[in-house]
Amino acid sequence: MAHLVVMHPDLRGEARLCEALSVHHRCTVVSGWPQLERLLEREDADGCVVDADTPSRPQALAAIRGLRRRHPDLALVVHADLHDADPELVRLGGMGVDAVLQARRPPWASGIRRAAEGALASARARQAVRAIEGELPEPAREALAWAVEHACREPTVRGMAVALGHTPRSMSGALREAGLTSPARVLLWGRLIHAGALLARDGRTVEDTALHLGYATAGALSRAMSREVGSSPSEVARQGGLPFVVGRLFPQGEQSRHLPR
Repeated sequence: MAHLVVMHPDLRGEARLCEALSVHHRCTVVSGWPQLERLLEREDADGCVVDADTPSRPQALAAIRGLRRRHPDLALVVHADLHDADPELVRLGGMGVDAVLQARRPPWASGIRRAAEGALASARARQAVRAIEGELPEPAREALAWAVEHACREPTVRGMAVALGHTPRSMSGALREAGLTSPARVLLWGRLIHAGALLARDGRTVEDTALHLGYATAGALSRAMSREVGSSPSEVARQGGLPFVVGRLFPQGEQSRHLPR
């Protein structure tokens, strides 16, 4: 299970968040920003859910800004008293917040879980790109980050191309110009990198991971992992998951411009 830290001033709100999130994740509750920072220094957490109005909005925003600076790969979900058109939403996005839960329109438990899963996906995309920083030219880094983040949403080459300001043809051409692999294979690598996180950090079974990523069977995921990474999903989980998969796909020192197509 991924480890999520929850900080909410209201006991009822705190219980609601933990009840929704603990279905798939391990939750730790903290009472305030100092306790949150101390916990993150001593424990390996995957993400946190914090309140943007505790103890006040200005103080909370300063704390969120510092949290993102010190923990760039942390999945960050913010609970805030905002409405849909509030400019503060844009500001929070600019600060690196991955998802916002609006207090004025409290989501169902399924909405809370979706927000957390989306935030974890964004964080895992950052982790993957950070691990290969300097190894890949920009077209590939941007495409790989998108592929990891959207791996659980039935991604397509067209969807990736449009999101990155391309047509499928120009996306393929941009990657080919850089001597890189095809867009379809980038999507495959994104799924396998995300699979590594689900297997190792979330503790999901191979079967559950396969279904979560759109594979028809666990065998289909196993074959793809063995072919591209050279290891079984079980071995990937034992070796640490996401960092292991990234290391196998992008060995340090290799000229990534000459990756197999």
